[in-house]
Amino acid sequence: MENSTLSRRSFFKFAAAAVAVVPFIAKATKALAADACPTAPLAGKAMANPAEGMGKTLQYVTVASTTKSPKFKAGSKCGSCKFYNVAKAEGGYAPCTMMGMKYVTNCGWCTSFAAKV
Repeated sequence: MENSTLSRRSFFKFAAAAVAVVPFIAKATKALAADACPTAPLAGKAMANPAEGMGKTLQYVTVASTTKSPKFKAGSKCGSCKFYNVAKAEGGYAPCTMMGMKYVTNCGWCTSFAAKV
């Protein structure tokens, strides 16, 4: 009889611990999704274009690892740049000060990259 009591007690301890961890797992999953590269442009937003305007001038690429610029340093990307407006980010995009507040992808990169301090 004592074994079943301990077993039941252990079960409830485990269940309580699992329920306590769920919010942290949900938050981590949401953070990872926010860091993922977007696959489609935002509808109704002015997007930076790598082929014209400031996008071309600053050698903007939508995926940082694809740049051929000698200025690129591994690990740098728009999402970690001080010009990337995180407060207005949506769907993996945010307006960039250097691109005239046009939206850039968090995975992108350009020659004006400056790491957040």
